[in-house]
Amino acid sequence: MSLQLSEVQTETEFAEVVAVENEAYSKPLNGFWDILKGPSVSECTARQWSWHTAESGSHWLKATDSKTGKVVGAVEWIVHESNPFAKPSSPLKAYWWPEGELKTMSDQVLTAFFAGRPQRMSRPHLLINICFVSSEHRRRGAGRMLLEWGCELADKMELEAFVESTEDGRALYEAMGFVVVDSFYLDPKAEEPSAEWKTLKSELFPKPFRVWFMWRPKGGKLETGETVYS
Repeated sequence: MSLQLSEVQTETEFAEVVAVENEAYSKPLNGFWDILKGPSVSECTARQWSWHTAESGSHWLKATDSKTGKVVGAVEWIVHESNPFAKPSSPLKAYWWPEGELKTMSDQVLTAFFAGRPQRMSRPHLLINICFVSSEHRRRGAGRMLLEWGCELADKMELEAFVESTEDGRALYEAMGFVVVDSFYLDPKAEEPSAEWKTLKSELFPKPFRVWFMWRPKGGKLETGETVYS
């Protein structure tokens, strides 16, 4: 398969990217994505595009099948040339969901996911905010192409890079020079869970969802005993 890499320029173009994103995170099911997706794919498209345009360092790259012109995968790289956490900011809440058990669960999961960033990423760096490939195009080079763009830029800028990875993506990130620093779990809890909470939990997080915090040193070169994350 011949692939073409390009940067997403318009919201119309981005809509096709989010359609692939939705398919990719449904195979296998990813409860964190269902929380982020919100009530509809169209709402999610508009919301993610507004996040992108509000973040000056955000770059959405897409991999396209040269023959069919279809998007097969995409990544959002965010370039932070200075510490993005120098000024405290309010944690992200799931404002796209109406009040209720789903929003309460979503807020809890988002807090758990983003809680470590200020401590771990409080310096200039590149961040893989999200990366995905459609289920039928995996292991055919698209993921590597999407990652190479940012890794090459990080090396040029002499910056580290970070990603919070699922188990499925971990091997590819390791092949690109990332190493595991630690991991955490998304496992929402309620003191007295209602029937609705239990149903949501069984659908979205039937078991604790492990996330791997990964780091790529400057230059992508890890020398045992010499290159240490701090």
